[in-house]
Amino acid sequence: MVSNAACPDFHAYFLGQWRFTRVMQGIDASPIGHAEGIARFAAQANSSGLHYHESGQLHLSAAAHALSFSRRFDYQLSQPGLVQVSFADGPQQGQSYQHYRYDAQRHALLPVQTHVCLRDRYEGWYQFIDAAHFDLHTRIEGPHKAYVLRTHFTRAAVD
Repeated sequence: MVSNAACPDFHAYFLGQWRFTRVMQGIDASPIGHAEGIARFAAQANSSGLHYHESGQLHLSAAAHALSFSRRFDYQLSQPGLVQVSFADGPQQGQSYQHYRYDAQRHALLPVQTHVCLRDRYEGWYQFIDAAHFDLHTRIEGPHKAYVLRTHFTRAAVD
């Protein structure tokens, strides 16, 4: 459970399987698409970090068929209140993506740095709702991209 009195144990909070829904909109709020899928945070061997893997179906407003996708990230949780996210697949594997600091008053992980890719700026923040729900908001803006992603995560039921 995320606490507002002290820094949460992010390893324990994120660990496990989550369902997610994602809404994609232009900066002007025009619909681009939506996605749904499963995300899993798994413990890294000999580390305080977590491996993140998501996969699902992407439905673009301009496309007739859904597209399958997957993505991987590594979360380093070595200092209380700090979360460093790195790419764990693709051509940027091993490179830093986002860096966050916990804000107890807002119950959120807020960006410490912005990721820049080909002059497009990626800035995200996590809003903790309760023990079984959180949102990830990402704004991507630049000469090549201009959209907002809102991903809502719900902890998957344990069988």
